[in-house]
Formats: sequence, structure tokens, C-alpha cells
Amino acid sequence: MPDDRPELEKLRREHEQALVLAERIAALAAEGSSASRAEAVQLVSDYYAQELEAHLQHEEQTMFAPLLKRDKAHFALCMRLGKDHGALRAIATGIHADTPADELDAFARILRDHTRLEDEEFLPLVAALFTPEEFEAVLNFTPLPTAATGNGNGH
Repeated sequence: MPDDRPELEKLRREHEQALVLAERIAALAAEGSSASRAEAVQLVSDYYAQELEAHLQHEEQTMFAPLLKRDKAHFALCMRLGKDHGALRAIATGIHADTPADELDAFARILRDHTRLEDEEFLPLVAALFTPEEFEAVLNFTPLPTAATGNGNGH
């Protein structure tokens, strides 16, 4: 990543892990067997419950609003990222044993493309524009509790 802000280190590590996971899910979806699809479903469910939802909240609650408040020119980027967040949530919370491979592949593709966009455009903006107080909010973020996910009922 082009920035060195220590406040963003946790997000950078999460992004590295997300890219590895996206490739693994895509490979499992492409493999096509029921066992590989089941493994991909479990990976998505576990990832959403253990990390992704908190990560999405972190970005939404500590970064989107300050960027938009500072300059409406960042609206399109924040909207695109927000749409991706919604798509990732929709797939992850609706996942079940019979989720088709193309839906798993879509999750992997969205996660990969989204993460790259954040690394290339969003986080460099945050690194360049945020005040010390805004970085403090990034560092001290605590996600809201959520209900268990990935149980196959969609919510």
C-alpha cells in the first residue's frame, strides 16, 4: 500500500488476509465438487462471523463519514464501497449448504475487487486527509454486536 500510517495497520493486515481468502473461495467454487463448495460455504460463513462484519462496520463508522464531511467529491467512491459492503453482507448472511458455485465466486470477486479498490484509492485518501482525532477514532473502534450469521435462514 502506498501509505505508512500505523493507524491503518490492522486494516492493511485484514486486507491481505481478505485477498488470500478471496482466491481460496474462488478456487473452491471453480473446482465444482460438493465438498469444495461446502468448504467455500464454511469459509465465507466463518469469515463473515469472525471478521468481515466488524471490518465493514469499522470502515463505515470511522472512515466514510469523515471523508464525505470533508469533501463531497468522495461521494462516488464511498457509495461504491458501501454497495460492495451490502453485496458482501447479502451473500454472506444468505449462504447455505446449497449455495451455487457462481454465488460463491461472486462473493470472492466482489471481495477481491473491493479490497483492491480500498487499497488503491480509499486508504490512501484516509492516510492523506485524516486528522489526529479521526485516526484516534479508527484506532479505538469497537464494532456493534451482531446476531449469529451464516445459519442459512438469511438473517
